[in-house]
This record gives sequence, structure tokens and C-alpha cells, in this order.
Amino acid sequence: MRERLTTPACVALSVTLSVGMALAMPGAAHAQRRAEPPLNVSYPTDAALTCDQLTAEIARMEEIAGASAQNAEAARGQGQMAESVAGMAVNAAYHTGALARVPGLGMFANAAGATARRNAEARAQAEAQRIQVADQRRTLLSGIYQGRQCGLAPAPAQVAEPAPTEPAEG
Repeated sequence: MRERLTTPACVALSVTLSVGMALAMPGAAHAQRRAEPPLNVSYPTDAALTCDQLTAEIARMEEIAGASAQNAEAARGQGQMAESVAGMAVNAAYHTGALARVPGLGMFANAAGATARRNAEARAQAEAQRIQVADQRRTLLSGIYQGRQCGLAPAPAQVAEPAPTEPAEG
């Protein structure tokens, strides 16, 4: 006859399964990132950008780098949290007796935590690469901007000096 799980054991099992599934899924920012086209260091149209377009694109690269830095930090935090929560879930299952009653529960919780940690590390690495590409693109665009002398006041027009006239011979 099957042994019934007690209420605390059911709670521990539910928490373990819920946390494991939630932590194994990528975040919303990562899902949105997959929908965006990949960021490249340069594009064939870069040379044709106006000074204003260059300024806007440089600002966009700074925004991308900043957002990616935040996303990378969040992913690292999620990875650390995944390990902590998986450990707490196994501990709760152990103390309620669910670990002994449900074969494989500890392995599942640990595997879910490890999967979530690996996913978080992969997201953090992808964000670090995006930061690198954004920085390289910003450097390239800044070079084009400076090469065109954007942002500099135009040099004053030089007034042509009158040609020296020879004294009239009389």
C-alpha cells in the first residue's frame, strides 16, 4: 500500500517542483533579446550616416551596453538564487520526510538548480558579449564621427587677400 504524503511533505514537494521549473526558464529580457536581430560591430551603411545619425547610434550603443550590464548582473543573481533555492528545497524536503518518500526528488531539485544556474551563466555570457560588441561599435562610430569632424564648428571662411598690384608706370 502506498504511503500518503503529509501536508508539510506535499508543500515541500510543490515548492521544489515550482521553484525548479521557474528557475530553469530563461527570463523575459532574454526571450526578448532572442527576438531582436543580432548586433554587429559594423554595417555597410555606417559610412553614409550623417553626424546626427552617428550621434544617435553612439547613444544607442551606450544604452545597449548599460542595459546588457544590468541584464548580466541580474542573470548572475538568478544563478546564485537558483542554487540557494534548490538547496533550501532539498533541505525542506529532507526535514518533512518527502525526500525519503519521493524517489528522485533530491536529484530533481538539484538538477533543476544546476540547469537554472547554467542558463543564468549562459545569459550572463551572452550579455557580456553584447556589451563587447556595443563598445566596439561605439568606438567605430566615434572614429567616423571624428573623421568627419562632426561637432566642430566650421572653420571661418578665409578672406582672400587682394593680389598685390604693381605700381603703375608713368
